[in-house]
Amino acid sequence: HASTTFTYAANTLSVNQTIRYNETIVSPQETFVLGFFSPPNSTNHYVGIWYKKISKQTVVWVANRNRPLTHSSGELTLTLQGVLVIRDSSTSTILWSSANPSKISVRNPIAQLLDTGNFIVNEEGKTINQENPIWQSFDYPTDTLLPGMKFGRDMVTGFERRLTSWKSNDDPASGEFAYWIDTRGYPQVILTDGPSIQFRGGPWNGLREIYYRYDLINTSALTRVVLQTNGHIERLLWNDEKQEWNLYLAPASDQCDRYGVCGPFGKCNINNSPVCECLNGFEPKSPDQWNDADALQGCRRTIPLDCGPGEGFNKYSNLKLPDTKRSWFNQSMTLVECEKMCKSNCSCTAYTNSNISGSGSGCLLWFGDLIDIRTFAENGDTLFIRMPPSELGRSNINKGFLKMSSNIILKIDMATKTWSYHYLAYLHYLKQRTIFLETTNLEKVALALFTRVFRRLLKKILNNLLLFDTDEALAKQEN
Repeated sequence: HASTTFTYAANTLSVNQTIRYNETIVSPQETFVLGFFSPPNSTNHYVGIWYKKISKQTVVWVANRNRPLTHSSGELTLTLQGVLVIRDSSTSTILWSSANPSKISVRNPIAQLLDTGNFIVNEEGKTINQENPIWQSFDYPTDTLLPGMKFGRDMVTGFERRLTSWKSNDDPASGEFAYWIDTRGYPQVILTDGPSIQFRGGPWNGLREIYYRYDLINTSALTRVVLQTNGHIERLLWNDEKQEWNLYLAPASDQCDRYGVCGPFGKCNINNSPVCECLNGFEPKSPDQWNDADALQGCRRTIPLDCGPGEGFNKYSNLKLPDTKRSWFNQSMTLVECEKMCKSNCSCTAYTNSNISGSGSGCLLWFGDLIDIRTFAENGDTLFIRMPPSELGRSNINKGFLKMSSNIILKIDMATKTWSYHYLAYLHYLKQRTIFLETTNLEKVALALFTRVFRRLLKKILNNLLLFDTDEALAKQEN
């Protein structure tokens, strides 16, 4: 832990001031401290922000995380242009500097540490404004999200705020895990381990800015959201009585939360064993691996698409929508317009509303494979998937069709047994009454007569069954 032998009375850093090793500034209500520190089991030095009133030093922001000082001759200064600079005073080497994103000229810049944990640069005398300062640490988070801090992307400027884990508990350098909002298609929250996606949240509604922020009703509570070195996202709450951080909230994690666990066109249902199954109209791409509970290769269409006029869409409900990386969206289109647009593009695989709130609006299209789908018992989203003519309707009336088929088979079986019984009885009757005809001729007469009767009976059974059971299935589908 860093020793802090000298503290500025104010919460500010002016142009004519320098913060050196063993010197700090403190926020007005003494919630946070800014200064040089060293992690446990490390001889490197960093400028960071940590809580003041708790016994266990907990760092929430690090400036020079990827360029540490290897000795204690560092200093933090503020330039006339409003830029914060960390340099090695023994060599005058600049290790880190902030930016002035607005590129505006600054008069009398001053840096302030707020009780929110935000370190901002503004013009002296101006009202503190966290929404539009010259620079603020909240725009450059490390592994921690504090109350009032934004996490996400500005869709106008492209500016992004993401969480990146520490490399280890003793090294605040950027680690392998990152938690961010992916805007390559329709925006979605993802957790990555290097280039690999580990977890994907659902799509994110937003226009000018897409971000997550949480605020506290009781501002005296100390809480933070942290991306841990193992890739776990946790919200922690400080327990003053026990002097420790308690886990307050962590996303529920199960086998279906693993990204793409069932492969393309597979869906994950945590209540099934095994959890993976193909969407209706699809079959395992590698049956042997699928049977060995290795579903990563996913599924392929039973009948390929040919972009013919008879193709349509099957409706699937209560889903986690697939990865939107290869998607297109329009916020003003209706669902009918969305279906038309998807159908007119042979590469379009599926569509749904882009805004699922209320009755739904907008259009979201997928192109290529559908990956990372899971099913929920309720409260999931609706997806319309492109299908060849022979597969249309199967996603919703398969059970009705199977019931209809079993009814037909049962009634045909009963009719066949009845026909056989009456045929043999009638043949016996003819043999008893007709002594002049040969037995073979009797059988031909009886067979011809009963075949005609049976055909009429069978036709009637099929017509009645198909009419009744199809109407019943369709009625259930409408309901």
